[in-house]
Amino acid sequence: MARDTAILRVTGFVQGVGFRYTTKHVAYKYDVSGTVKNLDDGSVEIHAIAEEENLNKFIDAIKKGPSPGCRIEHVYIYKGAPVEDRKTFDIVY
Repeated sequence: MARDTAILRVTGFVQGVGFRYTTKHVAYKYDVSGTVKNLDDGSVEIHAIAEEENLNKFIDAIKKGPSPGCRIEHVYIYKGAPVEDRKTFDIVY
């Protein structure tokens, strides 16, 4: 089955609260590969690749805030965006 891609940019209180770490665990739960990294402007960027149903479940979980300490203001979603094909989901430092 074909895998879909998405780039998510998450704004709010999302750095220094375990957001990337918990995002990685959510990615494993839904069999999503890709990356998550902090951006200089205080937001977080996620590159995700998965089968459509799993990708949608992953995005829904991110919108709810995977980390108990985070506060999501907005999730910008760019579906179909070019994303490097990966086998794992990694935190980029």
